[in-house]
Amino acid sequence: MRKALLRVAGTIGENAHAGLVYERYAPEKEHDAGSWDDWLRRLEQHPEPDDYADAFKRWEDALRQSYTATFTARAESRLLVGHGNASPTEVGLTLHHTWGVPVVPGSSLKGVLAGYLRAVYGDGAKEERRRLFGVAGEDGGPEQAHAGEVIFHDAQWVPCSRVTGQDRVQSFFARDVLTVHHVGWYGGKAEWPSDYEPPNPVAFLSVRPGGRFLVALSLAPGTEADAQAEDFLAWTARRLDEALRHWGVGGKTAAGYGRLVREGPCAIQPPRRPVRASPALTEFLAWVEARRADRLEQKQVLTAFETEWLSRLVSLSPEARDAGARALRSLVKSPKLEARRAALLARMGTDVEGR
Repeated sequence: MRKALLRVAGTIGENAHAGLVYERYAPEKEHDAGSWDDWLRRLEQHPEPDDYADAFKRWEDALRQSYTATFTARAESRLLVGHGNASPTEVGLTLHHTWGVPVVPGSSLKGVLAGYLRAVYGDGAKEERRRLFGVAGEDGGPEQAHAGEVIFHDAQWVPCSRVTGQDRVQSFFARDVLTVHHVGWYGGKAEWPSDYEPPNPVAFLSVRPGGRFLVALSLAPGTEADAQAEDFLAWTARRLDEALRHWGVGGKTAAGYGRLVREGPCAIQPPRRPVRASPALTEFLAWVEARRADRLEQKQVLTAFETEWLSRLVSLSPEARDAGARALRSLVKSPKLEARRAALLARMGTDVEGR
């Protein structure tokens, strides 16, 4: 098993899965400290997966199935979520199962908000807490069972391509250290802590400051989507923003870790209308997949789109045109062709940016 993992994890920095490397493989620390240090150093420089931006966009599109509040939160300090997870470094870290990038579980966001509302707002937010987290209810009790009205999605890492300028974070790990000063006492081998014990520094990785996460909250299925529910969703997003900014999320928040500060406004998006079946759209989506399979040059893709498909797609419904535009953007991603692609999509009458 170790040899198989070595083949997967041996090319850190290229195509290795950061989560697999960090959680399942590590050199033997006791026998080769230099190899351990080199492993941490290379993992600290691990880049974002090449195709992660596409996966993030698909996840973002999937949020449009219900009323959803989203905002981007920037890590003002190091982030350490899941430090109790099993890890060769003895300090765990929650990473995306598929892509290996940092992620903040929705359960963590929900827990932070629950504690924040209880401590800061008290009984003044009793009804809001009931609507947010639900009530189990008891037979003959004063309260009826009530399901929570808000879904807390996992906060996903925002791709580097979404951030411009010098504020872009190329790698998401930062090397950290936790030093245990009373090893014998913590380990139960000494009756009292002693300042004469040798310190035991434990090196591990945390999420680098400056990274961004997309925080998303949606109305739960069965919740009536009216103006009151939309206002409640916006209220929840504001309170969660306060909790992440003042309290933080994850481990070591008392030491300043885990502070996430909102950037930009909080957007409330209604559910996207379903796309009605259209022969032209179905044919175009099949054509896109065929061009993806034969790896047609992207410049030629735009030429064929303009001559063969633009006139057919422009007459479709707005929802169908948006679906076609998303397919074209997923196929033509060259920065050199962005201007031409945007001009064609504008002629088709769709959102040029697609965000």
